Amino acid sequence: MMAAQIDGQPVKRRRNPVVRVVEWVLAVVVIVLVVLAIFLAVSLRHGAAGQTTFFGSPVYSVASGSMAPAFDTGDLIADKTITTSAAEHLHKGQIITFNTTPATAGGSCLLITHRIYEVVKGPVVAGVQTVSYRTKGDANNAPDLSLVSPSAILGVYQQRVPFGGYILSTLHQPITFVVLIMIPVVYLVAEEIRRRWVRLGEQEAQRKSAAATQQGGL
Repeated sequence: MMAAQIDGQPVKRRRNPVVRVVEWVLAVVVIVLVVLAIFLAVSLRHGAAGQTTFFGSPVYSVASGSMAPAFDTGDLIADKTITTSAAEHLHKGQIITFNTTPATAGGSCLLITHRIYEVVKGPVVAGVQTVSYRTKGDANNAPDLSLVSPSAILGVYQQRVPFGGYILSTLHQPITFVVLIMIPVVYLVAEEIRRRWVRLGEQEAQRKSAAATQQGGL
């Protein structure tokens, strides 16, 4: 069967518009993933006491469901950094992140984010009322055993990102960055192969059309 011709030239087949839309969507998704990975790599920093900061604000991955339904396992929570002086004036109901290991004790630190269940007044020192806090996870049946001193408080809860902890953990895996880098490379290679394949098809159609034209002129 001879290829369709206009003025002796083969008509180029138009690509399916649905295919073009899918290709554009895939390209946008690839670009967004790569930009997101680079953005997180630049903006996230690992600090002391197991903290990860996002543009200076501490963020934490939730490892248990003790504060459900306020936030759940796998969520990412963001805190507002607080000084020891400001931590002496918190109130019942606020959610705080605190260090269960005193800074002078050394060793690894365990960070907990629980709600203030009770403000416990201590002795007056140099005319100042000292306080400590009894905390409790919203999903727990009983308050925590140990009191929390203001000096152990790292921040006050601000907001959460559902499943953000899982996403952050995945992005921290080296294999994830390798995959994110390879995705655009594979896409570009596949697109170049497709273009060359289409070009070869058009050249073959032109060759057959030319040969048919020559035969018809005999």
